[in-house]
Order: sequence, then structure tokens, then C-alpha cells
Amino acid sequence: MSVPTVRVVVDSEVLAEDAKGEKSAKMAMEIIRKCQWIVLVASTPLLDEAQKMVEMELGMELAKKWRVSTESVCEIVDHPKRDHPALASAYMGNAQHIISRDQRLTSVKAGVAIRAKVETSVKRPEAFVNLFENII
Repeated sequence: MSVPTVRVVVDSEVLAEDAKGEKSAKMAMEIIRKCQWIVLVASTPLLDEAQKMVEMELGMELAKKWRVSTESVCEIVDHPKRDHPALASAYMGNAQHIISRDQRLTSVKAGVAIRAKVETSVKRPEAFVNLFENII
């Protein structure tokens, strides 16, 4: 029996929080890195945003190392530049989950609107960890 693949987008803020060691973001990313059946999906614009945030907090050298390390575990997708990087990555990458703290994405109203267009759910890092920590 094969394990189903779970496709996940992590927004730029949460990616940067992981690099800075924020607990729930780090735990979410550890789950993603640990599980071969979870695919991290991202676009170049999404990674660019996160890299800028990491660079502002941790400096250029660490941001470059972070980018190389993160890209090595991502499936990169393309989307139009004008699109929201996390939403567009989820749409283009057929992701079931978006991990975000962006209130424009995490509200109930946003969830209904997103689900009308994309079969994905938006979760805060803590909710993602709660969902998957007992599975792994």
C-alpha cells in the first residue's frame, strides 16, 4: 500500500520564521522535511520574498545559504508575477495545504473564497503541526 502524497505551500513569512528559529514555524518545517510523502511547493517569487525577510534579520550570507537549502527540498512552480505567491503556488502546484499567518488568507471568509477556486486549506503553523505531528 502506498502512502498518499501531501503537497504543502509555506508562505514567505513562515519560511523566514523557520530560518530565524520561531518554534511553530520550525516544527512545521521539520515535519515537512522529515516526511518523504510531503512535498514542499514554492515559486521563485515566494522564495524571493522569504529570502529578503531572512536577509533583513540574519544577513546576506545566511539568507543565501537558507535559499540554497530550501530550494533543494522544494518543487518549484511558475505563476504570473501579479499573483499572490502562496496562493498561486498552491494553485499551480496542486497543494492541499498552505501554511500561513497572513490574516488575508487565514480568516473564515478567505477560506471560503479560496476553496471556491483552489482545493486547499490555509492553516497557521500551529494548526499544521497539530494535524500532522501525531501522524509521523
